Amino acid sequence: MEVSKIIKKRKTNKNLEKNNYKPITDKREPAKVRKKAPLKWSMIRLLLLCWLLPLIIIAYAIFYVAAEEIHSQTERTIVTSADNAIKICEMRMDAAVEASKNASYLPTIKECYSQYQKDGNILAFRKGVNMFLEQHYCYNDSFLYTSLFFTDNPTVQFFTAFRGGTSNAVYQAGRKFEEEVLPKVLEIYPQLDTDVAIFSVEDRVYLVRNLMTPSYHPYAVLTMELNKEVVFGSLDSTWGYTGSAVYVDNVLLTEENPEAFEKKTGIGKELFEENNRNCKLLKVGKEYYAYSVRKPERHYIGYLIALDSQAIIDETYVVKYISVILILFMAPLIVIVFVFFSRKVTKPVGSLIQAAHKIEEGNFGYRIENNANSQEFEYLEEAFNHMSVRLRHQIEKIYTEELALKDARIMALQAQINPHFLNNTLEIINWEARMNENYKVSRMIENLSIMLEATMDRRHRRFVTLAEELSYVDAYLFIISQRLGERLFVEKDVDESLLPVKVPRLVIQPIIENAVEHGINGQTKGRISICVFREGERLVVEVCNTGGMTEEDKEKIKVLLAEDYEPGDFGSASLGIRNVNRRVKIIYGGDCGLTVKNSGNNETISRITLKMEHEGNKRQ
Repeated sequence: MEVSKIIKKRKTNKNLEKNNYKPITDKREPAKVRKKAPLKWSMIRLLLLCWLLPLIIIAYAIFYVAAEEIHSQTERTIVTSADNAIKICEMRMDAAVEASKNASYLPTIKECYSQYQKDGNILAFRKGVNMFLEQHYCYNDSFLYTSLFFTDNPTVQFFTAFRGGTSNAVYQAGRKFEEEVLPKVLEIYPQLDTDVAIFSVEDRVYLVRNLMTPSYHPYAVLTMELNKEVVFGSLDSTWGYTGSAVYVDNVLLTEENPEAFEKKTGIGKELFEENNRNCKLLKVGKEYYAYSVRKPERHYIGYLIALDSQAIIDETYVVKYISVILILFMAPLIVIVFVFFSRKVTKPVGSLIQAAHKIEEGNFGYRIENNANSQEFEYLEEAFNHMSVRLRHQIEKIYTEELALKDARIMALQAQINPHFLNNTLEIINWEARMNENYKVSRMIENLSIMLEATMDRRHRRFVTLAEELSYVDAYLFIISQRLGERLFVEKDVDESLLPVKVPRLVIQPIIENAVEHGINGQTKGRISICVFREGERLVVEVCNTGGMTEEDKEKIKVLLAEDYEPGDFGSASLGIRNVNRRVKIIYGGDCGLTVKNSGNNETISRITLKMEHEGNKRQ
């Protein structure tokens, strides 16, 4: 809790004293009015007089009229939501087709190809084509993978992938394209002319377009894998949505086994053979579907949305029952209940709500005036007044000060983590990018992203799993290994059963950084050993690095790990181990923390001790 909030609450308490709010005592004044009747008996009298009579009089036939109208309205709502979702899909599909035309209408690829045929410069040719594909398709989230090949040499592929995907996903997509998609494209494009073909391989949807010469002969073929979550993702906004399928020219695209799907649903292909822009509701057996067929250009595109039939039925019955209840209570009960609850419930509850808002605003100690007209609310008001006064004292004396101090210390310690090594990393990456064209740069960038995510912590998590924490360590060690090369040798021995255990975020990496900066730097060759194991009900992390500590180093460590130490002129790595020790002690208590000492073979051992049974692990 911030200091400003504490000051605000203290000022609020002073205002309460100025307003002469008297403390609640156990001495109560004798009642000056007659004894109030219990709320229970008042409610029973009301129900006997105003519920049984209307229940006998009102005709049951009204139920059918209201129920049918609501059922019709439910169907209209479903059709409207499905139609809107399909329109969005249609617009996104049209946008994807229009985007594919860029390769054909813009002269870049044709000019690169013509220039290559003249001078045979393969590097300039590949660079020009790849740059065009990246500029137009790698940032378009409608496409996961885009490939282009020239008809005179189909084995040479030019491709790009959506930037939001991982390198592994791009690799898998490339392999799948070469093995399964390319043979089908080679069959399709000779008969395609200037049209666009849409087909599927398993559950992936592809779009194919020819790039034509002035004499209308294809000289290149563009193949694009559609991102189904983007292009068809709006279908799940339909009311009662449970699944969907998309047909193009009477061919099911979005299912791995179309025959099994059609057998399961009982819907045949003939439903999608003609243009039908109006969305319709279809019932097959006990299942409900919404469908529509659109023809944006030369192809029929059919959309089938499976609906939760049980939810539709339940909604209908719920509405029917509610309609019956409303009808039964319509006449006298509305007025009588309104008056009754206004006097007996609404007014006292309003006072309680107003008082609760005062408490939320920090006005602890606020008291409610005695305006209840039943025993129950009178007790609630007095109990609230007692609770408010006691809450004020508890907040001021215990909760506010202790939590404010603890949170401020934790936030201050976490804020001191200095990502100084990231600057060195960026210099290494920049050097590698200038000197070498290889995948090492890509891996360094990926590991740098992991470290940036860890230090920035956009989700504000105090705890992460041990597996995730070790991924930060791996990312840091990979980056550092690019600088140190063969000078650094790393060993790891981790009990894999401990990987799901929650630990404080960034509690191991600063120890590794300290081992590198103070143990490995300056040596021709060094070793770091990381060991994670269970010791009773505690989780222990030991980091052993080459090089022992001098007496000066021991004194410095002693100062850094002292309880009363405040940050001075030490480096970021030294402050890192101090922060780790302080954070662990705040979270787990004084019997946990960090120790650093020499081993018998001229090595330094850093040992972190954490508790296994902690609230971070109980929340898993």
